[in-house]
Order: sequence, then structure tokens, then C-alpha cells
Amino acid sequence: MNTHTFLLNVGVALLAALAGGLVARALRLPVLIGYLVAGIVVGPHTPGIIARTEAVAPVAQLGVALLMFTVGVHFSLDQLRSLWRTAVIGGGLQILATTLLGLVLGIALGWGTYGGLFLGCALSLSSTAVMMKVLEERGEIATAHGTVMLAVLIVQDLSLVLMVVLLPALSLASTRGAAALSSVGVALLKAVLFLAVTLLLAMRGVPALMHLAARMGSRELFLLLAVCLCLVAGMAAEYAGLGLELGAFIAGIVLSEGDYAHEVSSQVRPLRDVFASLFFVSIGMLLQPAFLVAHWLEVGLVVAAIVLGKSLLTALIVFALGWHGGTSIKAGLGLAQIGEFSFVLATVGSARGLIAGEIANVILSAALITLLLAPFLFGAAGPLYALMNRAPAISQRLNRQGRVEESAAGRETPRARVLILGYGRIGRYVSNALHAKGVAHIVVDYDVSATERLEEPEIVKIYGDATSETVLEQAHPRLLALSVIALPDAGATEMALRLLKRLNPDMAVVARVHRGLDIPRMRAAGADAVIHAEFEAATEMVRQTMARLGVPDNEIAAYIGEVREQRYRHDPA
Repeated sequence: MNTHTFLLNVGVALLAALAGGLVARALRLPVLIGYLVAGIVVGPHTPGIIARTEAVAPVAQLGVALLMFTVGVHFSLDQLRSLWRTAVIGGGLQILATTLLGLVLGIALGWGTYGGLFLGCALSLSSTAVMMKVLEERGEIATAHGTVMLAVLIVQDLSLVLMVVLLPALSLASTRGAAALSSVGVALLKAVLFLAVTLLLAMRGVPALMHLAARMGSRELFLLLAVCLCLVAGMAAEYAGLGLELGAFIAGIVLSEGDYAHEVSSQVRPLRDVFASLFFVSIGMLLQPAFLVAHWLEVGLVVAAIVLGKSLLTALIVFALGWHGGTSIKAGLGLAQIGEFSFVLATVGSARGLIAGEIANVILSAALITLLLAPFLFGAAGPLYALMNRAPAISQRLNRQGRVEESAAGRETPRARVLILGYGRIGRYVSNALHAKGVAHIVVDYDVSATERLEEPEIVKIYGDATSETVLEQAHPRLLALSVIALPDAGATEMALRLLKRLNPDMAVVARVHRGLDIPRMRAAGADAVIHAEFEAATEMVRQTMARLGVPDNEIAAYIGEVREQRYRHDPA
């Protein structure tokens, strides 16, 4: 393929991504949906303008590598260590249970035991790239369900190494048993060696390189070094059988432990967003509408197994590991799709003649459909959880940690006047201020570690989900004058807000949002005041800047007042 053809195909894919993203944003849909639909439109299996998948694929791979790299930069080894039980036990059980589900379905479809096993392995792998994009758009990567999903996704990605080696070995076991076992051993040795070298570089080499680039004062060299580290790690992981994406993610984790993590993220992000859009477009280009029509029953059953079976199994496993019901439901529906690594597995199986082409195409079609459904399924988790909470028996089980702290309940406390939902950084600041003024209040959070050090007599702790009516009733909201909602995601904030207004219509509610577009949404739900966190930080920076430039205080106050009124009165763009 010549350079002109390559650039033409990439250009068509980028224009399609732009058009799809603009339409999706205009319809208030995630831009991810626009990218996938744009890929279907310009793909080789639909009429009209066509971009060749093989021309876009190399650039798309760079995009997904950069996406996973920046996710790793925002992650940390401390988080990984704290979630090892969820990752290893939860991820392992999820893979085993979903593989068995696929095995039964494959046998029922007449694909035989081996075909069913291959299907099950493909079904057990969710799309890390897609879900990280969805979580990032919603500002929920750092939430409890976001970290649980990432922990399980890491184990899923690592399991691909074993699947790619073991599945061909099983088909050859009858004739090449010893050779099959030796290939498994070599693959595992490569993986262990790669991880050992990565950890060594994390402690010694990489911090020194980043410090050297930073001291040179060149943004270009700093960016170039970060991208090179990402690609070198990705290529090394690919050679070790771990996959390009996982290698890039590990490189990001390595950098997250250094002093330059935030600078790396800010530098790489624009580059990542452009190339990542090509990755999602390239996925959409793989859909074959004719095959989908001809095999609608098989594809439909596989999609149902993923959406219903896999999500239920995942939620039950996460819940059994001690996580809250709301977190379990969100994690289950968040992982109810298959993606890029399932493509890899299906491609390997088809290319080596291990499975029929029909099975590979069914896996591919089901993957694309579930990826299109992924943002909507994840968005439905909150309303589903709220619906389940309406049944007292179910709500009691979902909110098993929803109880008043015994030490607080068993002693005399002043009558609470304020309710704080969420005891993260924002909620803690508000609580500290109320404590300083001697205002009795109630804190609700289902993260035990967040509130375990609260010992002040005027603070009552309630462990439980703030979006549960059963939990909120324990705070007796009808007796409270004010509630402050400092939850990390907009969906939970809206649900809690509507519940509070239903339980006590006269209660004043102050809500925090991450995104400007959520302001009118919270207003409609009944919030008396909505605080846009980033905007408020920006106004303080404006005030400090103008003051140091000698602008009079009254002019600064007038300007900020005008901007603030405009921000909170109108629906932001």
C-alpha cells in the first residue's frame, strides 16, 4: 500500500470519527457511540465511502496503546495492591464462570465442546479500552466501581496469554502433548521475565530518564520520551505474549509512581484522543451486516449470554467478595461486553483452523453489538439499583453495610441538622467546617475506610449507599434542614437528590458536579444550589490573578459574580 492510499484511508476514518462524534454529542450520546457507528458507515461491508481496515489498524493500535498508557498513569501500585483480592479471586472466578456459560451455550448451538470452550473464553474478556473511555467521560475512574472494574479487567487481559497458548495446545494435546506443555511453559516464562524487567526499570531507570528530560526544559523531548516508553513497553509485552495494550498500561503504572505523572498525562492526552478515535472507528469497520442478518439467532443468543448471564455472574461474584450492592451492579453491567481481546482470540482461532469461521464471526458480531450497548448498559446500572432498592427485602441485602455506627448510636449526641452524602475530599472539607463550628451532622458513605477515624460526638456515621432509600431513612431526613451531596458521579448524585426531595421536600440540598452539563440536570432534580467544582477552582484562580495585577477588589467581585451567575443560570455548552 502506497503512502497516498494510507493517508487517504486514515483521513476518511478521521473525518468519519469527527462526524460521528459531533452527531453523538448533539444527541447527548457518548462520543464513543458516534465513533463506532461512523466505523460501520465507512467500513468495507457497507456501501458508500469506504476506508480499508488494514490501512487504519496500525494507527488505531497506537491509539489504544496511548489510551491504556494514560489510564495506567492515573492508576497506582498502591491501588493495585489494595485490590489484589478482588483482582485475583474476583477476576479468576468471573473468567471461570463465564467460560462455563459459553461452553454450555456453544454445545447447545451445536459447536461442540471445543467450540463452546473457545466461545466461553472469548465471552470472559471485556473491553478495557472501551470501559476506560466510558468511565473517563463520566468522571468515574476513581470511584469504587471504577477501581473494581479495572482490577478485574487487568486479570482478564493477563488471562489472554494463557488462552492464546492453552487453546491451541488443547487441540494438539492428543498428538503433541509434550510440545504443547513446553509451549505453555515458554509463554509463562516470557511473561514473568517481562514483568520482572518492568519492575526493575520502574525502580531505577525510568525515573532517572524522566528527570533528565524534564531538566532539559524541552516539552517536545519530554513528550517524545513518554511516547517512546509507552511503545517500547507495548512492543516488549507483545513479544512476551502479553499484548501491546497491557504493556502500555504497565508502562503507565510505572510512570504513575514518579514525580512527573500529571505532566505526562497532560502532554500525551491530546495525541491519545486523536488516535484512540481511530481505534474505535476501526472496531466499527469490522461489522458485517449481511452475516448478522443471516445468523441473527446465534448472535442474539451470544449477546443475551453476555448482557444477562455475564453481568449477573460478575455482579454476584463482586458482591460475594464483600463489595456494596450498588458497586456490584455497576461492575456487573460495566463488564457486560466483549471487545478487542476477544477479537484477538477469535482471529487466532480462525487463522489456525481451531474453530469454524462461523464461530469467529459470531464472536465478532456479538462483540460489536455489546460495545455499542456498553455505555447504555452501564448508564442503566444506577436506575436498576434504585428500582431494586424499592423492595425492602432486596434493599436490606444490597445495603448490608447500611447501619448507624454503634459507637455513635450508643451515646448521647446533639441533634443533627445537616446530612453529608459522600465522605471523600469534598465531603471531608464540609464536615471539618461544620465540626469547627460545633454543628452536629450525619455522614453517609459505604467506604468504611473513609469514615473509620471519625470519633467526634456531633458526627453520626452511617455505613451504606447514599442512593438507597433504606439507608437514607436511617438519617431521618424529615428532621434535617440541609443536605450536602458530595458523591463522585452524577448518576448517584441525581438519584440521592430525588430521594431526599421525596423524603423531605422542604430540605435544602447543595450538590456537587464534575461537569458543567450536569448543572441543569441537578436543577431539574430539585437541587437548591449546584456547585461546579472545576469552575469554582477557576474563579479563585481568576481572582488571585487579577488581584496580583492590581485590579480593584470591587471590579474583581463584579466580574466573578457576573460569570458565576451566567454559569449557573444557563445550560452550559
